[in-house]
Amino acid sequence: MPTIHIKLKLGDAEIEIKADGELDKDTLNAIKGLLAPITASISKKPQENNIENTVESPQPSSIHKTSIYSTFKETISSVFKYGQWFTSSDAREAFYDLYGTLLKQSTVSTYLRRMEKEGILLSKRYGKIIKFRLSDELCVASAPIQQKKIIEPF
Repeated sequence: MPTIHIKLKLGDAEIEIKADGELDKDTLNAIKGLLAPITASISKKPQENNIENTVESPQPSSIHKTSIYSTFKETISSVFKYGQWFTSSDAREAFYDLYGTLLKQSTVSTYLRRMEKEGILLSKRYGKIIKFRLSDELCVASAPIQQKKIIEPF
């Protein structure tokens, strides 16, 4: 007597099929029908079933449409727009928080130095630590505040 034992676990869903005895075509087709959608989803998205990838990470499509450097520049300009000083580790963490991609520390340092050469950033050194901030022209804090003038009637 042939015995079939199939056990599948996909996320929180678990399917177990046991069959003993003679299996006719109808029974095999029924089992095949049950397993077809599951096996199709497994074969289409093998990366999503890995344990490491079960945590969802936000990855906007803009990171793939533009270069990483231009996306990094936009990140720095938006996150540190008030002129606060930050380190390369802060910049790396900000990029990871927004895009879910962890850049190498050497890549972040290279990008920050490139932005400094372009005049986007200023830097200062405290021993081994280098801190950066947006140049005065790009900071929101240094922009003049527009005040409304109110003319009072007599």
